[in-house]
Amino acid sequence: MSGNTSGALPRRPLTPMWLGLVMLTLALPSVARAQTPPDSTASDTVTYVLPPLEVAVERERSAPPPIGALTVDPALLRSTPAPDAYRLLRRVAGIEVHDQGQGPGYASNVVMRGFTSDHSSDVLLVIDGVPVNLPAHGHVEGYADWNVLMAPAVSSLRVLHGNASPLYGDFALAGAVEVFTRADAERTEATFGGTSFGDLAGSLTTGRRGTRGGFFVGGEGRSSDGWRDGAASTLANGLVRGWRSVGGGRLEGGVSLYRSEWDSPGFVSVLDFNEEAFQNPTDATDGGESQRAVVHARFARPVSASAHLQAVAWGMASDYALFLHVPGHDHGGTPGSLQQSGEWDERTGFGGQLEAGFSTGSGDVVVGVSGRADDVRYRHAATLEREVINPEVALDARHRAAALYGRWRWSPTTRLGVDLGARLDRLTHESRSDFDEDGLWVSATNTVFAPKLGVRYRWTDRWSVNATTARGFRSAVGIIGDPTREPYLSWSHELGAVWEGAGGEVEVAAFRTDVDNERVFDPITLTSTGAGESTRQGIDAHIEWALPRGLHLEAGGTWTHARLSGAYVDAHDDHPHEVFEASPTVPDDEEAARRVPGLADWRGRLRLRMPVTRALEASLGYDVVGPHVPIGEPTVETRSYSVLDLGASWMIAEGQAVDLEVGNLLDVRYVELRSAGYVTPGAPRSVRMQLRLTRLPF
Repeated sequence: MSGNTSGALPRRPLTPMWLGLVMLTLALPSVARAQTPPDSTASDTVTYVLPPLEVAVERERSAPPPIGALTVDPALLRSTPAPDAYRLLRRVAGIEVHDQGQGPGYASNVVMRGFTSDHSSDVLLVIDGVPVNLPAHGHVEGYADWNVLMAPAVSSLRVLHGNASPLYGDFALAGAVEVFTRADAERTEATFGGTSFGDLAGSLTTGRRGTRGGFFVGGEGRSSDGWRDGAASTLANGLVRGWRSVGGGRLEGGVSLYRSEWDSPGFVSVLDFNEEAFQNPTDATDGGESQRAVVHARFARPVSASAHLQAVAWGMASDYALFLHVPGHDHGGTPGSLQQSGEWDERTGFGGQLEAGFSTGSGDVVVGVSGRADDVRYRHAATLEREVINPEVALDARHRAAALYGRWRWSPTTRLGVDLGARLDRLTHESRSDFDEDGLWVSATNTVFAPKLGVRYRWTDRWSVNATTARGFRSAVGIIGDPTREPYLSWSHELGAVWEGAGGEVEVAAFRTDVDNERVFDPITLTSTGAGESTRQGIDAHIEWALPRGLHLEAGGTWTHARLSGAYVDAHDDHPHEVFEASPTVPDDEEAARRVPGLADWRGRLRLRMPVTRALEASLGYDVVGPHVPIGEPTVETRSYSVLDLGASWMIAEGQAVDLEVGNLLDVRYVELRSAGYVTPGAPRSVRMQLRLTRLPF
C-alpha cells in the first residue's frame, strides 16, 4: 500500500456482483399486454380510528404510526423543477436541507427532529424496500446519496417523522422516507428542461399495464454547469420494473442503475463569502464519481380474506471515489490549512424481509423478520491533484444485521386506537486494517430492543389527539474502524393534535428525543467519547387548506432546541485513526459548547398555488430559515434568511405542459451551510423551465 502513488488505490473487482445483478434482472417475470387491472384490495367493513391494514396483492403500504407523517403527491414531484432530489423534497415536502454544494455524489444534509444528520445519515431513505443508507461507511456511518431517487418513476412517497415505526431500525433515528416506484405504466411520458445557468435535464418513461402483468422502463439524465465555476456534473438514473400474477399472488421486481460524475468548486472562506468571491474553485481536480446498481424482488399473496404474506429480497453493488479539500482536514500539516483528501468506498450487499399480516375484528397484526449483509472496502489518503501522496486508512469491513419486528393495531372503541409495536435488532460489525501487521479481524455485536407505543383518540369528528413514545437507535460514527462502539440509543416522545375539515387539515406536534451514547469531546482526556447525552425537542406545525377561487395553501414551521452534554465532535474526525484527531474548539461559554451544530433554530415555509385560467396555474414558495451554529465554531451563529420563489404551469394542449420557475427571486445572498470557517453559499437567482409531455404517441 505504501508504495502506491497512483490516484487509483487497489480496488476489489465488482464484476461478479454486477454480473449477478444482470442475470437476476433477466430472470424477472415476463409481462402481459396492456389492459386495466382489477382492484385487488379487499374490502374492510370495520371502522378504525387508525388507518386499516390493506390486504392487497398490488403492494403492501403499512399504515403510518400516529405521528407526524406527510404523503407527497407524485404529480407534484414531476411538475416541480429542481436541480437535485434534495432540493426537490425541500420544496414539495418541506424537509430542512443544507446543501453541501460539492456535486451530486457528495450527499447533502437532511435535517429532521433536531438531528443534524450529516450527509443524511440520521434519516433512513427506503426505495422499494431497499435501504439507501450505507452501513460501515468511513466518511460517516449511514451515508446516503438521495440522488438515486428518480422523481418520474415515483408512485408514492411518504415522510415519517421520528422513530415510531417498528418497520425501521438502524439510521431511522430522526425519521424515515418511504418511496415506492412504478411497476407499470399506461403511456409514454417525457420531460425536458434547462436553467439560466446552462443546465440541462430530461427524462423518458414508458410501460404497459395488463390484467395479469405489466412493466415500467424509465430513465433520466442531467448535465449541469452549476452556478459556480468548477461545479460541472453529469448524472444518470435508470429503472426497469415489472409485475405478474403468479400462484394467486403478485410477483414484482426490477433493477435500478445510478451513475454520477462531478467537479467540486470547494468551500468558500468566510472572508470570500462576505466579499461575494464565489467563483474561484479551491482546486480544479476536486470532484469524484459514484455508481450504484440494485436488483430487488417482492412476492405478496393473500392467504385468506384477512391475512397476507409477503417476501422481499434485494442485492446491491456500489463504489465511489471522492477528492475534496475538506475544512479541518490538514493531514498533519499547518493547522487550518486545506489539503485534498481522497476517499474510495467499494461494497456489495444483499438483504431481505419476510412478513405476515392478519386483520382482526377490531384491528390488525403484523410480524416479520429482516436482515442484511454488507462487505466493504474503504480507503482514505492525502492526495495532490488526485494522486495519492500518503495513504492513511485502509479498512475492510463486514456488516451483518438481523431483526424481528411486530406490530398490533387495535381499535377497542370507535374513538380510540392503540398502536403497539417492537423490534429486536442484532448487529455485528467486523473490520481489519491493511496497516496492522497481524491483519486480524476485530468484531463486536450489539443487540437492541426497541418498543413502540402510539395512541390516537378522536375527540370529535374533526379533532383528534395523537401520542407516541418509542425507542430507537443507530450505529455509531466511526464503527467501521472500531466495531466496539456502542450504538446511539434514544427515547422519542411526541404529542400532537389534528383538526380535519372539509377545507383542509391543521396539525401541531410537540416532540422530544433523549439520546444516550452520543459522541462528544472530553476536555479532560482530550479525546472523543461515547458517554455523551443529548436532548432534542421542539414544536412542528403544518396546515393545508383549500381557499376560495381554487387557491391551495400549504404552510408549516418548526422550532427546535437541541443540546448536548459535552462539546460536539465532527463525525468526519471521529475515527480511531491518528489522521483523524478530534480536537474541537471548546469555548468557556458552556451553553455555546452544548448546542447541536448544523441545525436551524427555527424555520418556516409557505406554498400557494392559484389557478389563473383553465390552462394556467401560478405558484409561490417562501422559505424562512433561522440561524444555526456552524460545526467547529460553537461561538458563531449564522444569520437567518428568506428565499422567495415564483412559478407557473401552463397547459399548452392535452398532454403538454410547461413549468417555469424563478428561484430566489430577490437574489438573496445566504449561507446554506457553514463549518470550520468555510461556507457553502446558497444559489443566486435562476430561471428553470421544463416541458412535460404525458401523451406521447409511442
